[in-house]
Amino acid sequence: MTNNVFLLENLPNEIIIELFKYLKARDLFQAFYNLNSRFNYLIQPLTHLTYSTNKNDNCTLSYPYIYTLIINTKIENKLKCFPNLHRIILDYVTDDLISQLNNHILPNLEYLSISHTVSPFYMPDLRAIIFSNTFPNLKYCYISRMTPPYTSREWTQSLSLRFLKVNDIDSSIYISILLACPNLYFLKFKLPIKSKIQSNIVLHTSLKRLIINMHYDEWPWDDSILEDYLLCVPNLEQFRICRSISIDLNAMDYFQYYDWLSKIISRHLLVLDRFTFDLRVKRPSGLIESISKSTDSILKTFIY
Repeated sequence: MTNNVFLLENLPNEIIIELFKYLKARDLFQAFYNLNSRFNYLIQPLTHLTYSTNKNDNCTLSYPYIYTLIINTKIENKLKCFPNLHRIILDYVTDDLISQLNNHILPNLEYLSISHTVSPFYMPDLRAIIFSNTFPNLKYCYISRMTPPYTSREWTQSLSLRFLKVNDIDSSIYISILLACPNLYFLKFKLPIKSKIQSNIVLHTSLKRLIINMHYDEWPWDDSILEDYLLCVPNLEQFRICRSISIDLNAMDYFQYYDWLSKIISRHLLVLDRFTFDLRVKRPSGLIESISKSTDSILKTFIY
């Protein structure tokens, strides 16, 4: 080990830092921390250091320098042990954990992913934290489950949030998000039902990229519900919509005259640079050959 350390010390800082990226935080600190001042200096500012609660990474020496924390088991009053956290991935959430999510314990939080599978009875509290500027440096957020806020005044604003991904939402949550995140640049969400915007249109001029997943929407499609969604975001530069359909020959006849949202886009998205329409087709086995020929013809017509 001593000889290996000596050989490592002969390398320039850039190469040593690159080599450190291949080591887990526990192994890195156990092997190199406090060997000398140079290694300490190179280790402390590393931004790849990750701690996972189910990996039994109990090297407490690394805690003050952990950049990313992955929580997938119960964690007891421990967030304060990680003062340098910038990224948190929550695969397991409890009320006790939510009580620790505050700016005093996590002043540097920039990335928050909540992908837990536990019943989200505590989610209103979490959403209020996220969308009320509790973390003034938060730039990216993913939320696996959303339900409407209790009142339209429940959220204030999260001014730093720029990238947001959520799963199933409805029109009321969409409007609440636009109001709460005035500087949002990227938004991705699932719209599983025909949920028309009932309230007044909210104008959000900062949003540039939008992805709407409608893989579960009903047939025949009602594109009119999308009009108000797009009316809210006139400065979109990239728009992607994902849809799926269990198709038959009657549906293929419909596609012969479908405009692929061109009229709605031309009315409301005047600066759009890129539009992607992802279509997933589920075809009955007996119709594969005839539908395939018709689909090829339609797609050739649509490409422009």
